[in-house]
Amino acid sequence: MITSMKNAFSVEGLNVFITGGTQGLGKGMADGFCEMGANVAFCGRNAVKGAAVVEEIQAKYPNCTIKYYECDLLADGAIEKVVEDVIADFGTINVLVNNAGAGTFFDSMDADKNDWKEWTRVIDLDLTSYFKMSVMVAKHMREQGWGSIINITSNAAEIVNLPQRMVSYNSAKAGANRMTKMLAHEWAPFKIRVNAIAPGYTESDLTPVGDQEELNKLYSFWTDHTPTGRWGKPIEIAAMAIYLASDASEQITGSVFTIDGGYSLAN
Repeated sequence: MITSMKNAFSVEGLNVFITGGTQGLGKGMADGFCEMGANVAFCGRNAVKGAAVVEEIQAKYPNCTIKYYECDLLADGAIEKVVEDVIADFGTINVLVNNAGAGTFFDSMDADKNDWKEWTRVIDLDLTSYFKMSVMVAKHMREQGWGSIINITSNAAEIVNLPQRMVSYNSAKAGANRMTKMLAHEWAPFKIRVNAIAPGYTESDLTPVGDQEELNKLYSFWTDHTPTGRWGKPIEIAAMAIYLASDASEQITGSVFTIDGGYSLAN
C-alpha cells in the first residue's frame, strides 16, 4: 500500500516476464520496463530477433538485466519449461505480461476448409496459452506472496471489427478479458492481481495482410475512424503496464483498460 507519491510508480528491481517480446508491443514493453529499472525476461520464437532486442535495449540501458528465451508457446511442455528456466535465472517472477498473440482474417463460413486452423491456432495462442502461462507463473507468485499478471487483449473483444473478418481473434480476446476477471477473483486471496490492457490499432507487426495496397486501404479506414486521429504507440501500452506492475495500482484487479484513441466509442 502506498503512503506517498514518491516512488509510487516505481518498478525498479522487479522481475518481469513478457511473452512475445521480440517485436511490436512486447518489445515496447521490454524497453519501457528496462528504462524504469526492472529486470526483464522475454520469450519468442525467433532467436535472431530476440538477440537483436537484447542488444538494442542493453545499448540504451546498460544497467538493465534482460534475457531472451526461445519458446513456441504452442509446443507441448514449452510453457512449463520456459517458466522454470526464467525462475532458475531470475529467482522470481514478480510481473507476468501475457502478450504473445496472432490474428487472421477469414470468412467464417469457410472455416472448415482448412481443418479449422484459422480458429484453433488463434484461440490456442491468444487465449489458451494465456491461461496456461498464468497458472504456471501464479503457482510461484503464490509462494512468494504476491504478483501482478497483465493480459494484453484488444478492443476487438467488445466490437465487430470492420471491414475485416476476424472471428477467432475477437473471440479469443473476449475470452481473455473474461478470464482476467475470473482469475482476479480466484487469486485475490494470494495477493495476485490480474488485469488486462486492451489496445486498439497500435503500431506493431500483428496485422495479417500481405498485400500492401489492401493494407494501405485498411490503415486509412482504421485511422479515419479513430477519434484522436492517430494510432497508438507501443510506449503508451508500456506506460499502462508499468502502472499495473507498480504499487500505485495495488487496489486494482480484474480491470480491463482500453487504449484505442476512442475507436471503440462509435464502432
